[in-house]
Amino acid sequence: MTSGPFLNLSPGEDRIGRASAWIEREDGCVLMVALNRGGWTLPGGGIHPGETPQQAAVREAWEEAGAHAEVTGGPFRIYGAWGEAQECLPLRLLSIDPSPEGRPVAWINPRSLPWADDVQIRQVLAARGEMPAHLAVPPRVTEALTHAARLSFDRSCSSGTGRLLRTLAASKSGGRLLELGSGVGVGAAWLLAGMNASAHLLTVENDPLRAKTVWELLNADARAEILHGDWTAALERGPFDLIFADCKPGKAAVERLVDALNPGGVLVLDNLSPPALLPEALRAGDPLRDAVFSDSRLCCTELQVSHREHVIVATRTA
Repeated sequence: MTSGPFLNLSPGEDRIGRASAWIEREDGCVLMVALNRGGWTLPGGGIHPGETPQQAAVREAWEEAGAHAEVTGGPFRIYGAWGEAQECLPLRLLSIDPSPEGRPVAWINPRSLPWADDVQIRQVLAARGEMPAHLAVPPRVTEALTHAARLSFDRSCSSGTGRLLRTLAASKSGGRLLELGSGVGVGAAWLLAGMNASAHLLTVENDPLRAKTVWELLNADARAEILHGDWTAALERGPFDLIFADCKPGKAAVERLVDALNPGGVLVLDNLSPPALLPEALRAGDPLRDAVFSDSRLCCTELQVSHREHVIVATRTA
């Protein structure tokens, strides 16, 4: 697909929110429109002053996709790739013309991959109770996220990182896994979702309330051990087959983390900014990245798990 630039029929900075449109045909396919930067999105944009989300969704469907449509139900609150909240309205298509903004349009199957994993689509499917089983969040992760909301803890690992952790844990049959920085148990819950019955997870948290919360969440699982204390004590329990370093002091000690890995063991470092979002202090270079990629014992790659986050995965080779 060749991207824009496309027209913008409703420019302006006086927006009071965002709205998007879920336009589904009788065959289950959903209408998406092209983005200027490449890729696809649900039709949507800013809500004008004096405009309801319903009116905005109908207007944006016309401007971006050429779709004449009417609202058929209440909104779903979803979040875009950059975390922006929006009201997603189900619309019924009446007719469709070429996009007034010149955007290509596509009818896609939202319940099949890769579309079902799109940041907008998977939220709408979840709200409608239609999430495909292979994308469903493990129940224990959901419980941990509930604790995070209750405690106003906003530093849990992301869903993209969590699914990567689950996949890596599944590769360590009977392995010994370590998490530095339990938080309220979200990362541990993702790891346990991938581990087999003979694997073991040690997760360490130095905050007493959070450590107690994790213990209450995981203590019934014989594969999990919760340690309240300093992360350095956990390294002495090594070597490990996978280390997820999710606390700042641990990430700063790359050499010690590698020392605690078995040959073939994997080190995971999350919450790294992509180049477009690097803070000014790191534009001349990131000491953490430099330390990991320059360690001769590691074979490393950096993965993008969302528009906002990169993750380093490194395997000890020597």
